[in-house]
Amino acid sequence: MTATDNTRQMKHYRKWAKDKNPFLAPIYLEFAASSEYIYKMINAVKKGKRIEGDLPLPKIKTWLKLYKNPKRIGKELFNLMGQYDENSAKQAEILQFINEGAEFLKKNPEKFKTEYEKLPLEEKQKIYQQSMQMFEELNESSIRDLLEEVNEAKRNTFLNSIKNPELIFFFRVHAPCFMLYGTYPHMLLRNAQSGDDKALDKLIRLDKSIIFEPKISEIIHQAQVLKAQGKMLTIQKAFIGKPKATISLKKVKILLGGLISYFSIKMNQKLSAAEIRNLFDAIAMDNNDDIDHDLEDLVGAVFEKPIQRSRKFWDVILADKK
Repeated sequence: MTATDNTRQMKHYRKWAKDKNPFLAPIYLEFAASSEYIYKMINAVKKGKRIEGDLPLPKIKTWLKLYKNPKRIGKELFNLMGQYDENSAKQAEILQFINEGAEFLKKNPEKFKTEYEKLPLEEKQKIYQQSMQMFEELNESSIRDLLEEVNEAKRNTFLNSIKNPELIFFFRVHAPCFMLYGTYPHMLLRNAQSGDDKALDKLIRLDKSIIFEPKISEIIHQAQVLKAQGKMLTIQKAFIGKPKATISLKKVKILLGGLISYFSIKMNQKLSAAEIRNLFDAIAMDNNDDIDHDLEDLVGAVFEKPIQRSRKFWDVILADKK
């Protein structure tokens, strides 16, 4: 495909991106466009497939610690994104810089402004030109990635990167927990430990390894007495069963919409729920559809609320709060 041909592609996305942050617009595009792939992967996990291959699961002590430390997951997600290809490595670098530097800039805006104003005019112009060139390269590379078929080599590179405990936990437990139950693993665990039988049922269906957590293990131990036979039966059914709730492409798109919202706020350039919805529609129109039909019933405030909930999901694992 020639450069001219390429600039004619994705015209609806290009129109959407015109007044958006030039560094983040192509990254938002990649987030939104990856919805179907993420959906297939998490749905496979829900059905019991091992996306990480035949490697043994992390040691139980390591696994259970991840319920208490979601921030470790966020760091590994940045690393994973950077391993896919050269374009994703650049994007991961930008996102990590934003994530780590945003709080500093918010707390010290005058210091940043003062340092920038000290620069000679030529240096400022050079920074601007380099930034715009980098944006153009990122934007066109993201569009090329979207237009290309995901080849087997790239898919294998991605799957082979999901080897460490944090990423396995994210795809097997953390993300499915939020999309299936609307809560976080550590909160579901806390409720189950406090005697909430419904939370216990959900947790065991999601992650069989949780029976080795000391408090959950004690609950199961005590459920063997005659008066608790009903609870023991529930536990047995949960252990051989799968989560009852369903994962939909719609839920995945809302989750990724929350990620887009999270980074737009980090840059102090918050995108409204309507703007995020318009991005999904633009992608659909560039694929010869009229709107994104997965989200067609979510407009205005109806879309704002799930975006807020999803943004909190990412805040739990990504926010650089010290």
